Amino acid sequence: MKFRWWMAPVIGVGTIACANAVLIFTSLKVRPQKVEERSYAASAHEDARAGERAAFADRGWRLDSVVDGASATLTLVAPGKDRPQGAMVRMYRPDDVSADRSMLWADPAAPLLCPLPRPGAWDLRVVVQDAAGVTLAHEIRVNRP
Repeated sequence: MKFRWWMAPVIGVGTIACANAVLIFTSLKVRPQKVEERSYAASAHEDARAGERAAFADRGWRLDSVVDGASATLTLVAPGKDRPQGAMVRMYRPDDVSADRSMLWADPAAPLLCPLPRPGAWDLRVVVQDAAGVTLAHEIRVNRP
């Protein structure tokens, strides 16, 4: 087969089209870590989230979890009198956005029972505000058998 001048653009465009098709398929179908519908837009807030996690750790606070059957019990260990008045717990599955849920933790001084309806890995994000109004957050992963 003899190479003709018109084959170069056809081969170039075909190669680019194949590469784009692979990228589109990969971005839409192959995301086992997907936890948000528009994760690329949510990533713009990652620096703020990192600051919230650092503020939580700087205060010496700790979040303990115990998984028992179909639920997890969360306990906030906050030394001193700097306890938050309330918290928000977001539970989500890395593989299923439809399982996401949020619940209010009215009294972080008492343990919170979080129902986990499906077996597998669950990510729990606890967001609190201290007395000065600073937002603090901590994330943990628990596995329900």
